Amino acid sequence: MSDMRNIRLVIAFDGTAYCGWQTQSATPSIQGVVSAALSKITGEAVSLTGSGRTDAGTHARRFVANFFTGSKIPADRLPPALNTALPRDIRILTAREVPADFHARKNARSKIYRYQIHAGSILPPHLMREYFHFPYPIDFDRMAAAARFFPGEHDFASYAKTGSGVSNTVRRILRCELRQRGSLVHLTVEGNGFLHHMVRNMAGTLLEVGRGRISLSDFAALFEKRDRTKAGFTAPAHGLILVKVRY
Repeated sequence: MSDMRNIRLVIAFDGTAYCGWQTQSATPSIQGVVSAALSKITGEAVSLTGSGRTDAGTHARRFVANFFTGSKIPADRLPPALNTALPRDIRILTAREVPADFHARKNARSKIYRYQIHAGSILPPHLMREYFHFPYPIDFDRMAAAARFFPGEHDFASYAKTGSGVSNTVRRILRCELRQRGSLVHLTVEGNGFLHHMVRNMAGTLLEVGRGRISLSDFAALFEKRDRTKAGFTAPAHGLILVKVRY
C-alpha cells in the first residue's frame, strides 16, 4: 500500500434523513452517501472508516473519517469536489493527508457530544430539527446537581440501550456541563467512549430529575443498580449532536 495515500476527512451533517453513519439497511447512511461521492470523484471503490457510529437522526459538527486512495487529486481539492457531488445536508469541511497508521476510530482519544433541549412552551420551527421540545416545568438546579455525578469512571449499564449485549459497560466521562440560556438547555459530555443511546439516556434521566420523578439519591444510585428500568426515558435522536472527536 506504499503508493496509497491515507486521507482524513472532517464531515458535518444533518442526520435527519439518514439511518446514521454506518451503512446497515436500505435507508441511506452518511457512510454510504460519502463513499459513493468519493468513488465518483476518485474513480475508485473506497472503503471509508468513521470515528464511530451515530444513531439514526443524529447530527454532527465535526465527524472524522479516513480512507486510502491511489488518486493524485490534492487533498485540499477534495472538499469542493466532493461537496458538489453530495446532498446539501452533508458537507466535507476539510481533507488532509495523514500517516498510513492513522485510523479514525482506533486513534480517537475522546468524543464530545451535546444534547439540545428546548424547554419553552412553543418550539420555534427553525429549531425543530436539532432540539428536543420538552414543554414541561423543570428544576434546572436539580438537573445541574445531578449532572455533576457523571464525571469520572462509572458503570453506565443503567444508561445503555436495552439488549445491546455489551459486556463491559464501564466508561470514563472526562467532563459534563449542563447550561441554560432562556428556554435552551444544553448537556455537553466528553468521554473516552459511549454506549449505544448513552447520552440520550443521560439526557432523559436528567429531565426526569428536573421534573421531580427521580430523586437525587436514586439518581446517584443508578451506577450501582445497573438497571436500565430505573433510569429515565431515551431522549429522541434529533437532539443529539457529535460536536468533536479528539485525537
